[in-house]
Amino acid sequence: MSERMSELERILQEVKGTDDVSKTTRTQFWKIVRQIKRERDPDIKEIKIATKIRNILFEKRTSRVYSLGWFIVGECVFGILFGLVYVFALVIPVSWSNILSWGFFEVFVILVRFFSLFAVIALWYPYGRLMAGMGYGIKFEGMYFSEQKEPGLKIEYESFLKAKPANRKWFFFFSGLWTFIVALGFGLLGWFLAGDIIGFAVSIVFLCFYGYVIGTGTPKNSRGEMGHYNREKKIENAWKKKE
Repeated sequence: MSERMSELERILQEVKGTDDVSKTTRTQFWKIVRQIKRERDPDIKEIKIATKIRNILFEKRTSRVYSLGWFIVGECVFGILFGLVYVFALVIPVSWSNILSWGFFEVFVILVRFFSLFAVIALWYPYGRLMAGMGYGIKFEGMYFSEQKEPGLKIEYESFLKAKPANRKWFFFFSGLWTFIVALGFGLLGWFLAGDIIGFAVSIVFLCFYGYVIGTGTPKNSRGEMGHYNREKKIENAWKKKE
């Protein structure tokens, strides 16, 4: 048994035996995961044990994983409903050229447009990951709500670790780009129906943020999908050096 396998076995026993996994153990585990990702021919046994550990850690911070089928339907339905709210708000005329003369009603309409669009983007965000997973061979086990009550898809981690670095990299890139695509799509809709610029403004904010994250190369989780993209890009570069 290799030293890395022994360490994975030790971590597995530790996370099974306590509800309060130490930061040191978590750090060591994710360090090993990065090592596995860099391997040209990763050990399947290591992948399976790493998957078990990750699932246990996931369960400790997430109350429940729900059926993916019901989740997809629900997200679609509620997204459509908020999309209809956005379209309905577009019917109410508001002139951007007279913004200085807006009253309470005009401001209220703009807020309805913004928050309904934001709701659609949030609800349809997981579809980006779903489509990216289908394209790059990464599977999902279900849906969950994060500590911030945001919906997300639980990745089937074995398929994630088995995927090539380039596939993982582009998986996160498209997942992030999807929010820009949704915002831009509604921006075009709003512009053609009512000369509204909210969708365009939101899509530009996304584009600038993504450009900033990719440009700085930060791999922090707090930078969202493009932060994950940067991390996997670095892993891919290390992977290529082993050719």
